Amino acid sequence: MSPLLELRDLSVHYGGARGGTAAVKSVNLALDAGQTLGLAGESGCGKSTVAMSVLRLLPRDARIDGQVLLDGEDVRTMSWGRLRAVRWASASIVFQGAMHALNPVHRVGEQIAEPMRLHGTKGSVSELLAQVELPPRVERAYPHELSGGQKQRVMIAMALACSPRLVIADEPTTALDVVVQAQVLALLSRLVTERGIGLVMISHDLSVLAATCDRLAVMQRGEVVEEGPARSVISAPTHPHTQALASAFPVIGDPAFRYVTESAPEGPVLLRAERVKVDFGSTTAVAGVDLEVRAGEIVALVGQSGSGKTTLARTLLGLQKPTSGRVLFDGRPLPSSSAGLKDYRRQVQLVLQDPTSALNPRHSVYESVAEGLRIHRVPGDEGQLVAEALNAAELRPPELFFPSLPHELSGGQRQRVVIAGALALGPRLLVADEPVASLDASVRGEILALLLRLRRELGLGALVITHDLGLAWSIADRVVVMYHGEFVEQGPVEGVLLRPRHDYTRRLLAAVQPFGSV
Repeated sequence: MSPLLELRDLSVHYGGARGGTAAVKSVNLALDAGQTLGLAGESGCGKSTVAMSVLRLLPRDARIDGQVLLDGEDVRTMSWGRLRAVRWASASIVFQGAMHALNPVHRVGEQIAEPMRLHGTKGSVSELLAQVELPPRVERAYPHELSGGQKQRVMIAMALACSPRLVIADEPTTALDVVVQAQVLALLSRLVTERGIGLVMISHDLSVLAATCDRLAVMQRGEVVEEGPARSVISAPTHPHTQALASAFPVIGDPAFRYVTESAPEGPVLLRAERVKVDFGSTTAVAGVDLEVRAGEIVALVGQSGSGKTTLARTLLGLQKPTSGRVLFDGRPLPSSSAGLKDYRRQVQLVLQDPTSALNPRHSVYESVAEGLRIHRVPGDEGQLVAEALNAAELRPPELFFPSLPHELSGGQRQRVVIAGALALGPRLLVADEPVASLDASVRGEILALLLRLRRELGLGALVITHDLGLAWSIADRVVVMYHGEFVEQGPVEGVLLRPRHDYTRRLLAAVQPFGSV
C-alpha cells in the first residue's frame, strides 16, 4: 500500500520580488495512517512551506517541483474542483494562531459547522467538541470568551469536522502554558490512536515533537538534514544543527542550562508590592500578594494563563489601580498624577512578548527607539542616545539599523529593538512579559544572554513574567509561583524548582518533565 502522504523530491521556489528564492530543496518524506511525523527547524527553514504545499496553500509566486502524493494522487496536478474536495475532507490544517484563525464575530459552533456544510458531511458539532474535551456550552461562545487552550481545541475540532485522514498541525502549542500544552499534545496523540489519522506536527521545539511524534525530520535552509525515530534523533543527534536545537532548550535541574553562574550583587529594593489585591467585580484576579525586586536581581513570576500574572504586572506599572494594598518604588508609593506616573514609567520599562506587535510597522528602527526619548524629553543628542541604546542591545553597528523597518529584521533583531527602546530611557527596572516565547531556540539564548549582561553591567533589576519554567531556571535568581491570584511558593530558583513544596508547583514541573526536564 502507498503511504498516506509522500513527498518525492519536493522543491519550492518563490519568484517575483523574492528573487527566485529556493525555500525547499529536494525533500523526500513519507507518512502512513496512524503515524505522526514531526517537522522541526527554526523560522525560515522551510517547514511551513512544506506543510502548505500539501494542500497548495502557497502564494501565487510559488513554484512547486517534484511530487506531493496524497493517497497516491499528486496534489500538484489536481483540478481546482478536486482540490476543494480534498481540503478538509481528506486533509486539513490546524493553524498556529488560534486567536487569528477564528472569526471574532461568529460563534464557535457556526465556524466548526461551516466546513461540514460546504462538504455535505454529516455529524454533530457537540460530538466534535466532546472529542476535543470541550463542554457543549462552547458551541454558543464567541472566541474571545475562551482561553488560549480552548481556542486551540476548537481549531482541532474544525480540522476534524470532515473526518480527514491527514491532519497538519503548524505550531499548535505556541504561546500555551505548560499544563495546557501537555493537554493539547495528549489530545492529538489520542486522536491519532483512536481515529487512525496521519498527523504532521510542525514546531521549532524538539521537546514538543519528542512527546508526540513517531518520526522526526529536522530542516535547515530548506533541506532535511536529519530524519529518523523521534527519540533517537533527539537523544543522539548526528547533524550539528540538530545538536544545536536539542541543546538550546533548557533542562530544569541541569547546571549546564543555568546561565547564572553566581548571583549578581544585589542592591536595595527597587519595587515592592504590599498586600496588593485587584478585583474585577466579584472576581479576584490578585489576592493580596507581597513582592520585592531588588536592583541587580532577576525575579521570575511563573504560573498558568489566568493565574493573575499580567494583572499584577499592570498594577506594578501603574496601569491598573489595586483594589487594596499599595506599590512602592524606591520606598515611595506610586504617584497618582499623570506627570508622576510618566516619570515613574521612565524608570520602570516594559518589554512585551511579541516584538512584531510592539513595533509600529511604518516606523524605522531609529524612530521606534527615539519615540520614548521624545515623549520623556530626554536631554542630549538624540542620534547619539539612539545609537548607544542599539549598541547596548547588541545591534551593531547601530547606524546600519537606523533606516530598517520591522519586517526587514529577524525576530531576534526585533526583540532587541524593543529592548533598545526601553534602554534608551535609562531605566532601573525592566518588566519583561514572556520575552522569548515567540523566538527560535538559538535566538532565545542570545536574548537571555543579553538580559544577563544588562543586569551585570548596568545593575538593572528585572521581573520576568512567564509560564516557561525552563526560562526561570536559566536566568532567574528567585522564582515566585502564582496560582489563582495568590503566591503559593517563592524562593531561590534551585529550592523552588528542584525541591518544590506546593502541589501546584509540582504540577507545573510534571507538565514539562515529559519534554526533557529532569
